[in-house]
Amino acid sequence: MSADSLPYTVLILIAELAVGSLVFVTWFDARGMVTRGYVQTGAAIVVPSAVLTLLIAFNLDPQSGIDGYTLRGDALDALRVVLVLFTAVAAVHLVAAFTERASLARLLGWGGGAVGVVALVLLATLVSAPAWSYAGVLGSMLVSALVLGGSLMAMSWGHWYLTNSGLPKEPLEQMSLLVLAALIAQALLVVAGAAAPVRETPLTQGAFGVSLGENPAFWFRVGVGLLFPLVLAWLAWKAATIRGMMSATGLLYIAVGAVLAGEVLARGLLFATGAAV
Repeated sequence: MSADSLPYTVLILIAELAVGSLVFVTWFDARGMVTRGYVQTGAAIVVPSAVLTLLIAFNLDPQSGIDGYTLRGDALDALRVVLVLFTAVAAVHLVAAFTERASLARLLGWGGGAVGVVALVLLATLVSAPAWSYAGVLGSMLVSALVLGGSLMAMSWGHWYLTNSGLPKEPLEQMSLLVLAALIAQALLVVAGAAAPVRETPLTQGAFGVSLGENPAFWFRVGVGLLFPLVLAWLAWKAATIRGMMSATGLLYIAVGAVLAGEVLARGLLFATGAAV
């Protein structure tokens, strides 16, 4: 990963985390499966993440490429506008959550999630030109948002069992299963992204003369960032079914770190090789 592509990598990761966390929390809040304190915690995670995406986006210069990787720089202005809106909605959602306006918080959560999806659409427009398809890059970002945000917020919910062992086990079961399903979908997209030829090979040292299959970063992405958390999510679900909530939470802790490492490698490989994995 080059120094020029690093801000774009961080922007994608933080945006995915913010959008995925907000949608994940709102989904379980709307179903009445979580406490108000959990919703407040989720809102407090989303807002700083959204602010960070804004700071990064406004410090990027519109350009047609970075280190040999083609960009659609004209999408950056629209992305900034949408990120401002997402941050504003997330901030109001935070206020609604902490003032116990549950119905308003849910409405704002869904609205913020919709705006966040638009932001990911524009991010995919910005960076997808060399990859095998725009739809593939967008699908990867949407699923990654659910994997990142879902694993973090599932792990966070596990902490509520440490203070109230009488909580039902179904929320953590379903959260773990949702993360597992998202990881399976991500695995299918990785296979497609690795198999499909890129439209344009970036002229970078990270890609020159080295195929994707020969790149150690790709296999770390698959092993550490995909297969390992997939097993962990399954084990967390099994632990939750027998009320092993401390074990499930610990497994999800490890899964969060593995998923984050995998996403960093995936976006680094995108900018180095053009492969959306």
